[in-house]
Amino acid sequence: MIDYHLHVIAHGDRPMTVENILAYCKIAKERGIRQMGITEHDRYIEDIDLAAFQEARELSQDVELRLGIEIDFVPGAEERMDRDASALPYDYVIGSVHRVDNEEVDHPDHLEIYDKWSTYDLYEAYYANVRKAADSGRFEILGHPDLIKIFRKFPDEDITPMLEETADAIAESGVVVDVNAAGLRKPIGEIYPSEDFLTMLYRRKVPIILSSDAHAADQVGMGFEKSIPLVKSVGYREVATFKDHERGNLSL
Repeated sequence: MIDYHLHVIAHGDRPMTVENILAYCKIAKERGIRQMGITEHDRYIEDIDLAAFQEARELSQDVELRLGIEIDFVPGAEERMDRDASALPYDYVIGSVHRVDNEEVDHPDHLEIYDKWSTYDLYEAYYANVRKAADSGRFEILGHPDLIKIFRKFPDEDITPMLEETADAIAESGVVVDVNAAGLRKPIGEIYPSEDFLTMLYRRKVPIILSSDAHAADQVGMGFEKSIPLVKSVGYREVATFKDHERGNLSL
């Protein structure tokens, strides 16, 4: 099994040391994870210790380590995104939409954007950014593609056409989708993407990864007891893997 989206530095919570990386590997081994991808937020790129990562990778005998980065997709910030996406010898790059009009949609202390926009218009703007991220060709993986649902604020209108359009764009781009269990730890209480959205993606043959989006060692693999049955029930039988930007597959 893989866990391909997680953070050791997290939000500046701890340094990227060999000891801290191996603490994540210990939990990964206990939970049956054999490939683990460290994907720090791009704003902490200066804190990524490549030497510590490489040493931990050599020392970790039971868990293969991959290095990635989570790029905050912001239209108009192409120079910054391209610079960060090529700064280190990553195995893969995740692009995630956290913002609409440069305001975060997922920060619990800053919900002002939900008062500025009608919910439907905010969803439209969010999914437009998801489509732009997929279409940009910058990323191998699209992170938590329906993050906008995090606070359980839903439009009254049907968003199925919006999701179908987004699934089409993702399929046409060839990007892999992050099935991310962090939503189970948020107010929404469910996996990203939803079962309905995931079904749309499966029907379009969009490949997936699995992730916990851990921000602490004890969160590695957290939620997989629900995400694995979910993806299997939809029809998936394998996940994508990456090494040196080359995609492979691993059976579930």
